[in-house]
Amino acid sequence: MAYATMLVMDENAAIWNGVPAIVAAHVEFKANLTSLEQAVSRQVKDITGYTQDKTVAEDRMIAKTLSIGGSLMALATVNGDNGLAEAMNLSPTELRRYRDSVVAQRCMGVHDAAVSNAAALVAYGVTAADITELKALIDAYVAFIAVPRTLITARKGATAEIGALVRDTMKLLTNRMDRLMQQFAFSHKEFHRHYLDARIIVDLHGAKDAPNEAAA
Repeated sequence: MAYATMLVMDENAAIWNGVPAIVAAHVEFKANLTSLEQAVSRQVKDITGYTQDKTVAEDRMIAKTLSIGGSLMALATVNGDNGLAEAMNLSPTELRRYRDSVVAQRCMGVHDAAVSNAAALVAYGVTAADITELKALIDAYVAFIAVPRTLITARKGATAEIGALVRDTMKLLTNRMDRLMQQFAFSHKEFHRHYLDARIIVDLHGAKDAPNEAAA
């Protein structure tokens, strides 16, 4: 309905552009449509890709954590450090059971232990580059944690914005433009008829409401 109304107005601008009140309403109407398009774009944005990216980042982080954690456990066992050995006794199932932020902290604990034992770990196949890589993987995963939630929040905000814009646009059409168009009912009958036809709202069941009925 909104696009049809805008089309009729644009095609007949020569008829109404001498009426300042209609010009102002038309400008506001077009601005509302642009805002609606932007809000709908945010509302329908698919977050599946971001969630998948986060899963991939988690898989890589956990794999590197288990690799370094295994070497740390072996080192701790040789040194008789039972506390460290137990802390490094990790499994994929255990790590995936944690909440997003907790699994990142758990992996960071492995990183910190590796930093503290970096020299000894070289003999166990863990280099400084491995430790640096683990930190980078943890940082990458943490960056993904908030993305889906942020997008969901933005989607909710867009939904609320759409509702407000629709109400404001309908009020503008019903209380201003519909009333202003009445002055052309006799002087420009065809334009007036096309405007009223465009303002008919077709609902999901195919029923049609006249402009004033829609406003009610």
